[in-house]
Amino acid sequence: MNNAEKIRFDAIVVGAGLAGSAAAMVLAREGLNVALVERGQKPGGKNYFGGAIYTHAIAEVLPDFMERRPPFERPVTEAGFWFLAEDGLTRATVQGGKLDVEPADAYITLRADFDPWWAEQAQDVGAFLIPKTTVVDFIRDPAGQVIGVQTDRPQGDIYAPVVIICEGVNNLLTQKLGLIDHDLEPSHVALAFKQVISLPAETINARFGLPDNDHGLAVSVLGDVSLGLPGMGFVYTNKKSVSVGLGMMLDKLAEYRLRPYDILQRYLEHPAIAPLVKDGQLLEYGGHLIPEGGYRDMPQLYTGGAMVAGDAASMVNALHWEGTNMAIIAGKLAAETAIDAHERGDFSAQTLSAYESRLREGFILKDLKQYRNFAKFLETHPEFMDVYPDFLNDALGQFFSAYGKPKRELFQNIFGALTHRRPLFRAVGDMISMTRSVMGL
Repeated sequence: MNNAEKIRFDAIVVGAGLAGSAAAMVLAREGLNVALVERGQKPGGKNYFGGAIYTHAIAEVLPDFMERRPPFERPVTEAGFWFLAEDGLTRATVQGGKLDVEPADAYITLRADFDPWWAEQAQDVGAFLIPKTTVVDFIRDPAGQVIGVQTDRPQGDIYAPVVIICEGVNNLLTQKLGLIDHDLEPSHVALAFKQVISLPAETINARFGLPDNDHGLAVSVLGDVSLGLPGMGFVYTNKKSVSVGLGMMLDKLAEYRLRPYDILQRYLEHPAIAPLVKDGQLLEYGGHLIPEGGYRDMPQLYTGGAMVAGDAASMVNALHWEGTNMAIIAGKLAAETAIDAHERGDFSAQTLSAYESRLREGFILKDLKQYRNFAKFLETHPEFMDVYPDFLNDALGQFFSAYGKPKRELFQNIFGALTHRRPLFRAVGDMISMTRSVMGL
């Protein structure tokens, strides 16, 4: 192919997920000619995520998003934690108050529906979507600067002075650039697997205590759900279905030879969970990978002619369910850096380093750095997966059934219930360790 026949764009975005379409939207809106390359049949076609999308991030890219009728399920009007024991459940959720805003801060969303809509917003302002196309490598100039990508299409080389990589958790392209030199460790990657179970909206509302279809529940479930291993369950109420599943680290699934389907069935048959999905019809079963190493697994975020955003850069804060908003904001910031580079006519690593500076000014790198030790804390403190949720159910069960009994005896029994499971000095040490891990100390 001679120079005149080369396919040229002002920018190439790899991956039409949340980060990629956000980047393409911002770039195209500024009049740049953008290629949005997606290896799936369509955006969202290979995404099995069903969780929360955050409106603060969407609004930064698309301020009038509600007028464009995004395919949300329900607003999150109740959120929190459920603590599951073998034979009981303690709920710690919040309703109304800070959650009672319009539009809601978070909406339960199925990415298979949302991603096509999100990419469509980028196309509407001029981004050129190239689906069913896999980027396999990069094109570099003699100095090593990225100047385009190679795809799996015949004569599929595409040229641009800047490439934004939003490839997701499988960081093959990031490795090819030398921004990271290894696959993510199985102990730093969670497999989230779930069932989507169809139920009538009125049944969902009755079982979950929701006033109407304009209210939704999003909870994380700790305890018996993950067999005492590092992991977390979840329940999301969609419009006419419920998403129920859990995430566990890949290394633990392999070490204990656990089958995801068996663990999920055990969860669904729990006496506190089974009534919530009784008589429901299975619509979908599947899973997806989540990079939970966070700050410690982040690659270098830029090089000459390229930047990395979203899951490809391990931008996930598991404790706060944050990942979708980080992806959108990172895609936006990468695009703004690319726009500046075009204005300067300079796409060197030095110029693109402004992307990392932008990330440091906001919440993404600040939060990821603060929580950098949290994953290790959970790995070394499995008590938070079984001992403490079980104790919480036991203690509250005793408290609310102590009628007609001496209360001094009640509190002695509760104290004994804890020390029987975990010596007091170790429990105090656990609390100190947890505090240090979430405060970034």
